[in-house]
Amino acid sequence: MAYNTNLLKHKTILIIGDIILDEYVFGNVERISPEAPVPILDVEIIEQRPGGAANVALNCKALGCNVDIVSVSGKDINGINLIKQLENKNINCFIEQNEDYNTIKKTRLISNFQQLIRIDDEKKTPQITNKTNSIFLNRLEKADVVVFSDYGKGVLNNLPNLINKAKLSKKLCLVDPKGMDPSKFKGCDILTPNAKEMIGLIGDYQDDNDLKEKTFKMMEKNKINNIVLTRGEKGITLYQLYDYLEFNIKGTSREVFDVTGAGDTVISVLSALLSINYSIKDACIIANKAGGVVVQKFGTSSITLEEIL
Repeated sequence: MAYNTNLLKHKTILIIGDIILDEYVFGNVERISPEAPVPILDVEIIEQRPGGAANVALNCKALGCNVDIVSVSGKDINGINLIKQLENKNINCFIEQNEDYNTIKKTRLISNFQQLIRIDDEKKTPQITNKTNSIFLNRLEKADVVVFSDYGKGVLNNLPNLINKAKLSKKLCLVDPKGMDPSKFKGCDILTPNAKEMIGLIGDYQDDNDLKEKTFKMMEKNKINNIVLTRGEKGITLYQLYDYLEFNIKGTSREVFDVTGAGDTVISVLSALLSINYSIKDACIIANKAGGVVVQKFGTSSITLEEIL
């Protein structure tokens, strides 16, 4: 099937989840501190990029979709900067700026493209409010696909209810999961865990056959129609509950540079392609290719059609 960008221009992806401001402090290390045995970073450039659910929004927009994002941020400079960056990319922001919370910020100190340390500022992380819940329900009717981007910070604390509302509206639901309770994701169409998250959902397994058996058992119990398991350099495995299908897609042979945001890229590509009626198998093949491209970039990054196809 040809990838028709004209169709994507008429599709809207609704994203709800935890938004993060990713900050990158680039510099050089040429000496050790006399105060302690630690490197001194001479700062050259500071960049701020949208992360978390905001990175998913950027990816969907770069692929050609219309994008609505619903979330909560602090009423602070970090929240203002984050929303401004999204709006500059023509993303429709329905983000409640709430003074009871602080915008999540992750700062990475980088030298020669190697991360020295990460500083997480997660005091008073934003939680979903009645106002945000109402905004989500309002935007739901205008969406073609709904993406729940869960980073476990609080915006998706009532995720089961949100999934239920989306399914009642007959919307295709994709979830990038966080946590060890699969019942949180009950009824979703597609769950996109990585290998570590999968162990949290089904427990340890002995081999691929044991993985398959435990995966389908969990899917059946929680009425999860499809799981797209991202396995790093091993590629992607698709599990389909309807006919107990397991479909393996080999990973690319490209060098892995940075896995930050790779899961965001996969769920974004799946959302875009499924909105224009790609089969889930074909969408997974292209999403796997996209993941192989994005891991060659540094930090949270979006990806374009030209880079995938």
